[in-house]
Amino acid sequence: MQMMKIQNPPTFVLAALLAGKLYRMLETAHTMSISSSNAKCISIRGGDKTAGFKPITDFISDMAKDTISISSKINATALQFSITAVNEKRAFSALQNFNKVKQRLEDDDEKSNHIDALMQPLNLKINVLREEQCAYCKYLESLFEEITQRIRAARIIVTNSRTEASRAGEYKANLFSIADDLELCSQSINEEIKRCKQYLDDLINMIGKQ
Repeated sequence: MQMMKIQNPPTFVLAALLAGKLYRMLETAHTMSISSSNAKCISIRGGDKTAGFKPITDFISDMAKDTISISSKINATALQFSITAVNEKRAFSALQNFNKVKQRLEDDDEKSNHIDALMQPLNLKINVLREEQCAYCKYLESLFEEITQRIRAARIIVTNSRTEASRAGEYKANLFSIADDLELCSQSINEEIKRCKQYLDDLINMIGKQ
C-alpha cells in the first residue's frame, strides 16, 4: 500500500523525515565498504595484473568512510534542527496565548504591560531559534554538497575501474563486478541525496515564510 503523503508538514516533521532518509544512505555506504575490502583482497592476490586497481580500492574505501561520516553529521544536524523547531513552535504558541490574553486586557494598562514584559523574552527566543534553524540549513546544504562532489568523482572512478578490470586477466570478472557494485551504490546514494535535498528545500522555504 502506498503511504499517504503528509500535506504541509511542520518544519520539525520535515527535519525528522530527512534524518530518517539517511538510513538507506548509510546502508549503501556500508555495502560500498564491503566491496572495497573485496577489491583489496583481489588486488593483492592479482599482483601485477591488478596493481592498477589498488588506488581505486583506496578511493572506494575513503568514499564509504566519508559517506558514513557525513551522513552521521547530517542525521545529527537534522535531529537538532527538529528539536529547535519544536522549541520554536512551543514558544510561538505561548506568544499567541499571551496575545489573546492581552487583547482582553485593553482597558487594564498595568496588566497589559505585565503581559508585554512576559512576551518580550519569548519574541527574542523565537528569533534566536529561527536564526539557529537557518544556520542548520546552511550547514546541511554544505554537507550535501560534500557528498554530491564525491558522487561526481565516483562516476569517473567507475570508468577507471572498468578500464583496469579489462587488463586483469582471470580477475577481470570479479573486478568488473566490483565496478558494477560501485556504480549501483553511487546511483543509490545520489537518489537519496535528491530526496533529502527536496526536504531541505522545503525546510528553507518554510523558514523563509515565517
